[in-house]
Amino acid sequence: MKVIVATDIVKYHGGDLRVLSGATLSVEAGEKVGLVGRNGAGKTTLLEILAGNSEPDSGSVEHPGGAKVGMTAQKLYAVDRGARSVEEEIISAFEPLMARERELEALGTRLSEDPSDALMERYGRLQSEFERDGGYEYRARAASALSSLGFAPEDWKRPVGSFSGGEQSRIALARLLLEEPDLVLLDEPTNHLDLNAIEWLEGFVKSAKSAVLVVSHDRYFLDAVAGSILELEDGRLHRYPGNYSKYVAERKARDEQLARKAKANAERRAQLERFVEKNRAKASKATQAKSKQKLLDRMEKIEDPRRSTKNVKLDLGGETARAGRVVLEMEDVRYAHEDSEEALLDSLDLVVERGERVALLGPNGTGKSTIMRLATGELSPQRGLVRLGNNVAPAYQDQQLARLDDAKTVLREAMDATGFDAPEARDLLGAFLFSGDDVFKKVSALSGGERNRLSLAEIVVSGANLLLLDEPTNNLDIPAREALEEALLEYRGTMFFISHDRYFLRKLATRVVDLDGKKLVNYLGGYDYYRAHRRLDVKEGGRKTRRRVRPGLDKNQSVLATRLVAVEGEIDATERRVARLEKELASSELYSDGKRSREVILEHRQLKSALDGLYTDWGQLLEEAEEAGL
Repeated sequence: MKVIVATDIVKYHGGDLRVLSGATLSVEAGEKVGLVGRNGAGKTTLLEILAGNSEPDSGSVEHPGGAKVGMTAQKLYAVDRGARSVEEEIISAFEPLMARERELEALGTRLSEDPSDALMERYGRLQSEFERDGGYEYRARAASALSSLGFAPEDWKRPVGSFSGGEQSRIALARLLLEEPDLVLLDEPTNHLDLNAIEWLEGFVKSAKSAVLVVSHDRYFLDAVAGSILELEDGRLHRYPGNYSKYVAERKARDEQLARKAKANAERRAQLERFVEKNRAKASKATQAKSKQKLLDRMEKIEDPRRSTKNVKLDLGGETARAGRVVLEMEDVRYAHEDSEEALLDSLDLVVERGERVALLGPNGTGKSTIMRLATGELSPQRGLVRLGNNVAPAYQDQQLARLDDAKTVLREAMDATGFDAPEARDLLGAFLFSGDDVFKKVSALSGGERNRLSLAEIVVSGANLLLLDEPTNNLDIPAREALEEALLEYRGTMFFISHDRYFLRKLATRVVDLDGKKLVNYLGGYDYYRAHRRLDVKEGGRKTRRRVRPGLDKNQSVLATRLVAVEGEIDATERRVARLEKELASSELYSDGKRSREVILEHRQLKSALDGLYTDWGQLLEEAEEAGL
C-alpha cells in the first residue's frame, strides 16, 4: 500500500527558475528511501511540498487512505512549547497511549466500586490493546531515545527552549520517530549527532514501522538504511534499487553508457554537418544536403553527463615545507572552562607525527573542539604542555567557520586571506564553484555549504603542512565530499581532524584517538580497526577482555577464535611498546644520547612495520570469522 504519491511536481523559485520540473514519486508503506542530489537541487523544497508545508505550482500530492506524514519543523520550540521539559516533549509522542492509560486508570477506580461483568470485560479488552500497542514500554522507549541521542538524565527536566539549536533538532527528531506517522520525512538527520547517536538512529530507522524518505549526504547512513535511492537532478527524480553503494555503481554504469551514446551522437552529427557544408552549394548534391540538414535538425543532441557536471576542484598535492618528526604534542593537559571548576580534559596526552592523518572521535560535548582550539593556541591549558613541532605551519578550519568575515564580499575575503590579486582570487574561487556575480555576494549571505567551500579554498593555497579540521564535511554535498577526500589523500602534510562522516573516516584516518573520560585512548589503525576493537572490548570486573573463545563453537570456529585471540594479543603488546617508544621519542633528552636515539628510532620503525603486518593478518582472520558465523 502506498503512503504518498506525488505526480508531475513543478515548483518555481523566483521568476522563471524552476527548482522542480515534473518530479514524480511514490513511497510504499514501511519502505526506506534515500533522496540524494547536489546542494541547491531542490531536495528540501520537495520535502516541504510532500509534508504539506509548501504548495507546488503544478502537479499533485496524494495521501492514500489518509496516510499521516511527519517532518520536523524549524523553530519548533518557540514560545509555550519551549517551556516544556525534554521529558514531557518526548513522552507527548505517545499521547494516544497515554490517553488509554488514563482511561484504564479511571476504569480501575470504577471497578473498585462496581465490579460488574461489563466493566471487567471492557477493562480486559482495553488492557490487552494497551499491552499489544506497547503501552507498558513507551516510557522505556522514550528514555532510551533520549539517552541514545546524548541527553543525560539530569537534563530531562530542563525546558526544551533552553537547549541549543542542534540539541533542539535532536529532541524534535526523537519525538517524530517515536510518534511513528505513516511516512517520516527526514532532512539531514545525522547533522548534530555523534557516532553513537548516528548508529542508534540507523537501528531505529531500519526497524521503524513507518515509511521513511530521508535526505542525507551521509553515505554510510544511506548504505545502512536505504532500500532504494531517489536521485534529484535537473528537477526530475530517478529511482535506483538498492542502497547508496549500489546506486553509485549503477549510476556510473549509466553515465558510461550515456557517454558512449553521446560520443557516437556527436560523431554522427559532425559527419552530417560536414556533408551539408560540403554539398549544399553543389547542384547535384543540394537535395541530399537539404535532406541531411532536416535529419540533423530532427536528431536529438545527447550530452555527455560527465561534461555537464560541475565539480569542486581541490588540489592539495603540492609541496609543503618539511616539518619536524613530531608535529603536535600535548602532555599532561588539564583544561576547564572559566565558569566551571570541574575539568573538561585531564591528564591528556597526544603525539601526532609528520605524515599522519589522525582522527579525533568521541561523544558530543566531551571536548573535541576544545582540543583543536588548544592545538591552535586559541586556548591555553591550566596545566600541561601544548606545542607545535619544528617548522610547523598550521591551518585551522573550525566547525562554525568563525574565521570568515561576514561583512566582506566573497572576493574580498579570498583576496585578504590569500594575498592574491582579484584575477588570481577569481580563478581560485571558480575552482570552488563561485562564478560570475557569486563572488560579489556578502559572506553573511552564503549557505552552510558555500561557507565551507570558501574556507576550503583559502586553506588549499595556505601552504600549511598541518591541517586542523573540525567537521570539514559539514554542509558539503556528496560530490564536494568526494573531491575533498581525494584531495586530502594527495596532501603531503599532516592532518588532525574531527569528523562524524564514517565514509570520510574510513578513507582517510591512519590512526584514531578516542576521547573517553577526559583522556585520549589511542587506536593505532584506521576507522575499521577502531570499530572492531571497540566492539571487542567488553568490560568485565573493571578490566577489558576479548570475548572470542567460548563454549558451543565448532572446530573451525574454535581454531579461528584462538588465532584471533593470539593475533589480538600480539597487536596489544606491540601497540603498548610502540606507545612507550613514542613517548620516549617525544622527549628532547633522548637526542642527547646518539646511540640510544638511533636504537629507539630503529625499533620504532621495525615495530610499526610489524604492526602493519599484524593488522593485515587480523583483518583477514576477522573476515574468515564473520563468514564462519563467529
